[in-house]
Amino acid sequence: MLYENSDEIDMISLWLLIGLIIATLAVSTLGAAFSVLGVAALFSGAALATGAMAVSLEFAKFVLSAYLHQRWQKLNRIYKYYLSFSIVVLSLITSMGIFGFLSAAYQSATNVLETENIKLGALKERQSRLTTETARLTKSIDEIPANRVSKRMQIRAEIEPQISDINKQVLGIDGQIAESNIKILAVKEKVGPLIYISKMFNIDIDTVVKYLILLFIFVFDPLAICLVIATSESLESRRHDKVKMPSAASNSPSDENADSDIIQMRFVDQDKNVV
Repeated sequence: MLYENSDEIDMISLWLLIGLIIATLAVSTLGAAFSVLGVAALFSGAALATGAMAVSLEFAKFVLSAYLHQRWQKLNRIYKYYLSFSIVVLSLITSMGIFGFLSAAYQSATNVLETENIKLGALKERQSRLTTETARLTKSIDEIPANRVSKRMQIRAEIEPQISDINKQVLGIDGQIAESNIKILAVKEKVGPLIYISKMFNIDIDTVVKYLILLFIFVFDPLAICLVIATSESLESRRHDKVKMPSAASNSPSDENADSDIIQMRFVDQDKNVV
């Protein structure tokens, strides 16, 4: 029963270790990817070189975290504090990259929204001018006295093509306004939760996004480093447990009983020799 319980505990620790490894790979890879893309976007003039630098720094950060955790007591004080400072600076760089990536993703949606709003405003203003022009032309016909029928008919014949052309333009603008409204609704659907949070707390949507991104970056990279350290510690602990298992098995009760039986047999043989 003792061995069954120990095997069960061993399996639980194995599954926990597997979960830690998967979580570490997922969080670290995503955080590194967001950081690399964000840093490359910040320095778009040399995006490839900056991205390669960010990849190497991300990898070095996680390796150094595990190394420091395992060798902390054996390292020189200045050396280990310098490495700790380097990890903190690299975490800040990662956070800056994640902030740049997430803010760029938000800006790509809001830029479309602002562009469509500007376009919609211009279309409505143009439509208003055309409507005013139609009203002016119609009024110019109405201002002609009713007894001058021939003059009214002449002016109407000259103005009606202009009014017809203006009406066609107004119909075309109506279609463009409808398309802009559809695009605005599509963008609002993407940022709908942010708009809802903004209205609920009566805060500007840009401020809401800023605080949400800060929450992400305060959790993302520190969590990735903690997961790397936890995985390293679990692997080291499991290795020590496997090393201790043979020594524990050699001190099992069956071996102790066997040793006692051998000692008793030796005493019996000595007694026979004495007799």
